[in-house]
Amino acid sequence: MRTRSLIALIVLISLAVPLSAQISRVALVRRSDIIFVGTVTRAGVVRVDQVFEKPGAVSLMKGDSVAVVAARAGSPPLNPGMQATFYTTGWIYGRWITVREVGHEPIGPQLATVAGTGTAQQDLVAGARQQVNDADLKARIQAAAMVVVGRVEQLRPMAYGRPGAPARPKRFTEHDPNWQEAIIHVDEGLKGATAGERVVVRFPGSRDIAFVATPRFAAGQEGTFLLQKDTATGSPLTLTAGQSVQAYTALHRLDVLSKQDAQHVRTLMRRP
Repeated sequence: MRTRSLIALIVLISLAVPLSAQISRVALVRRSDIIFVGTVTRAGVVRVDQVFEKPGAVSLMKGDSVAVVAARAGSPPLNPGMQATFYTTGWIYGRWITVREVGHEPIGPQLATVAGTGTAQQDLVAGARQQVNDADLKARIQAAAMVVVGRVEQLRPMAYGRPGAPARPKRFTEHDPNWQEAIIHVDEGLKGATAGERVVVRFPGSRDIAFVATPRFAAGQEGTFLLQKDTATGSPLTLTAGQSVQAYTALHRLDVLSKQDAQHVRTLMRRP
């Protein structure tokens, strides 16, 4: 019965949404950080019926009113009573939230049907977001010099200067990154490495706001790591087991994933 319901839902969606709309939805999702279904109550004001996506720090729930600034000058007016999915970016936060519209999709009766744990439109938005996320991750994989599944064995401060040379004095600044090194034992090499290797990954140990979104490492941490050759510290080589070796970095939020994410990474690597 559930299988039949899902098949029926897919048919309804394919009839209700042309291919061009499905393609544009991915572009809308990529540019949006607040996505919701709402009903226009008057010019420029929308009542929230269901929230699909929003930043964690933003308070937005069913029944709230949102001021919506049109995507562009001369856009067709939003008529009172119209229900649509609004793709937006946050702009002004006060008693009301004001958002800038990226675009919207009017909702017909087919897309308002309930299926499983959410609406058909919610499933479409979630699917588009997954496409965006997969495209971003695949780009990081392709750009990486090395992709490994492994475990952090040791942390140590970065020694400045050439490997084997005395460490030069550091010039401290307000935003000094305080570079650290994580020694990672490779359990499985997915790209550019083989099992049993040890790689050195540098990361900022500073808690400065400049590095708040940069991944950090901890002893014993297991994960899937997308690594770039170090071009950030000015000293691309380091020492491990008495040997001069290339150092790496993982500075993007997508560069440090869970160990369980390795299977998804493998799948994306196989895709053309």
